[in-house]
Amino acid sequence: MIKNKFYKILIVNILLVIVALNCSILYANEKDITIKLGVYDYEPYFYIKDGEVKGYYKDILDKIIHDVNKNNTSNKKIKVEYVKGKVSSLIKDLEAGKIDIMMDLQYTKERKDKFIYSKNYIGVERISIYTYKDSEPEDIKYLDKKKVAFIKEEYGSQWLLDCLQSYNINPIPIWVNDYKEALQKLDDKSVVATISPSDENKLDRYNEIQQFLSGPVYIAASKDNRWIIDKIDNTIDNYTKEEKEELEKIYFKYFHNKIAKKEVLLYIISSIFILFILIKYIIPAKKKNNLRKKIKDDLIKDRYTVYYQPIVNPKNDKIVGFEALIRYINPEGKIVPPHFFINDIENSNMTEELSIWVFKTILRDYEWFKLNTNLKDEKFYISMNISFNEIKSKKFLQTVNSIIEMDESFESKKIVFEVVENIESENLKEIKKGMEFLQTKNIKIASDDFGIKYSNLDILSKFNFDMVKIDKYFIDEIKNNEFNHEVIMFLSKICKQYNKSIVLEGVEDKEQVDIIKNIDYDNIFIQGYFYAKPQRKEDIDLIKIRK
Repeated sequence: MIKNKFYKILIVNILLVIVALNCSILYANEKDITIKLGVYDYEPYFYIKDGEVKGYYKDILDKIIHDVNKNNTSNKKIKVEYVKGKVSSLIKDLEAGKIDIMMDLQYTKERKDKFIYSKNYIGVERISIYTYKDSEPEDIKYLDKKKVAFIKEEYGSQWLLDCLQSYNINPIPIWVNDYKEALQKLDDKSVVATISPSDENKLDRYNEIQQFLSGPVYIAASKDNRWIIDKIDNTIDNYTKEEKEELEKIYFKYFHNKIAKKEVLLYIISSIFILFILIKYIIPAKKKNNLRKKIKDDLIKDRYTVYYQPIVNPKNDKIVGFEALIRYINPEGKIVPPHFFINDIENSNMTEELSIWVFKTILRDYEWFKLNTNLKDEKFYISMNISFNEIKSKKFLQTVNSIIEMDESFESKKIVFEVVENIESENLKEIKKGMEFLQTKNIKIASDDFGIKYSNLDILSKFNFDMVKIDKYFIDEIKNNEFNHEVIMFLSKICKQYNKSIVLEGVEDKEQVDIIKNIDYDNIFIQGYFYAKPQRKEDIDLIKIRK
């Protein structure tokens, strides 16, 4: 009897313990959760008024947390406790887990492993540079080498400093803890400028000299509080159109029409800037890229060909060489002269590619001339045009060298590069080096269009040309213009003295040829329609050369 009574008392006690445990668990489930939010003086985003935290970010978070609690299936409610502090110290507290979340943090590589970020950004950082009223800076360059207040640990501050430095504007940064301290520095004129959130109402006592958008900002949580961010993301993702409009209303409560107008102006300016970039850079770059593709495609389709114009020794009427001249074959099969397509080649930066193509072509055609003409046992050269830009291009020189090394018969060929272009003094060393390299590879260098492009006698003294080509300008009036005749006689004496060949371009009649024949120099040659016009190699009459 006593034993049965004992068991009954024991069972009752156990049941009471179970009920007590269940009650405590139920009570625990109903206990609210408090999250700590770091806030700092950052009007209009956060500010303290009458001891209460107010501002755009506070209202945004209140709205989101209200909706999180509304959708929560348990009885737990999330409450927010505001922890006031400085920006730099609050970010460190967030990393250490002393506070749970912060608003207005930008995503950076340095922070990506320290914090959990919301999927949706909550605003775009708009910061301005302010100076005091009695300063009159002409533009932002005014800040160079002057003291400017920046906020410690604030991404926007470092971003703006880097931005200024990229434009060669190097202020002296004075690092402070928050924006309030920054404005105090400006008020006591210990700095000439400060950065602060853009607010045209509250900061009228200062000059705003520039406004920047440094990028989107997010809600960030410490690493142990992913659940907070997940709840915020899920709530925002499920917002209806009406709920999203409520967020917009909060925005316009703080950033009203004046700022909206400013944003419109900023949008217009940005659009004009983008349009300028499109017209100035992107569209030309796309056009150039399309042009390059077309030229490469034309090369593959054999739309380019080489014509040859003989160069003749007037004293014996023998061919001593050819100038290779590039031509274009249009889709109808007609030959197009260079002035119709050469600008496209230059504007698309394809001159090196085309020059390499011509170089390979004349090396093959050199063999053709020796096998298919009466030049088998004769000494002759083939020349081609290049620019000084190519002579100083390492890529071009390396490619030429590779082609030479792969051509086993190159030593038996005589190749001349004709160059003509204005020369800048700072390029002399590079050009000399390139010319010397080519000459060591058995390529001769000629100065083309001598007498019309630049100070030629000075150029002859600076560069070791193997050949001088005198422009048609001097030949046209050689019969009637004593000056032109004397120039040619003078140059022939110089070239004879230094053993440089001369080619007179544009010779078209017998009187010109007779005058040239009487010049006392054996290495003076003629190129022009008197002997032959540029033509396909198969069409050149090498045996019946005109006397």
